[in-house]
Amino acid sequence: MNNIKKVLLGITLVIIILSITSCEELFTTIKGTVENDGNPVSEAFVLALNGTGDAYERLGDINELDESALSAISGVVKGFDLASDSDGAYSATLLSGGTVYIVAISDENDNDELDPLDLVGWYGDVDSINIIDTIIEGVDTTIIDTTFQYNTPKTVTVETGEDITGIDIDRLLEYKWLLKIQEQL
Repeated sequence: MNNIKKVLLGITLVIIILSITSCEELFTTIKGTVENDGNPVSEAFVLALNGTGDAYERLGDINELDESALSAISGVVKGFDLASDSDGAYSATLLSGGTVYIVAISDENDNDELDPLDLVGWYGDVDSINIIDTIIEGVDTTIIDTTFQYNTPKTVTVETGEDITGIDIDRLLEYKWLLKIQEQL
């Protein structure tokens, strides 16, 4: 009877070891840096968001944090990391492969809310847009005519178990300007 227990324990250990080593193949890592006009951005929150449109449909129905809400959120957020190094490096781990957008958010006033002055950017190709904005303060009116460079979002497709490097976010914009750009596009 003692030998049977030893054999069963041995088989169980082999199964656990095989499970752990095979699970490593399920993980995917996307690495890069977060910079703003050549300056590293530390403490930027980096998200890997599902690159397929159908994942976002259920998010509008979330009004409380329950099991279905977590399922909907996990369908959108595929991985994340904090670019905590002084060089802005991040390493987002995804549970599986797929097509994702890589987005960075820097909370400039450390209040854990997305404010107009917080910085937002994503991995993608550089583009530019001219924005004319009118600011009214009391009786004074200011017209701002500025050309912004921004990155158009570009998806990254990864196979399960594959590690990808060089997915750099090199341009962040204040959230208020990002909203103005979206209005004009």
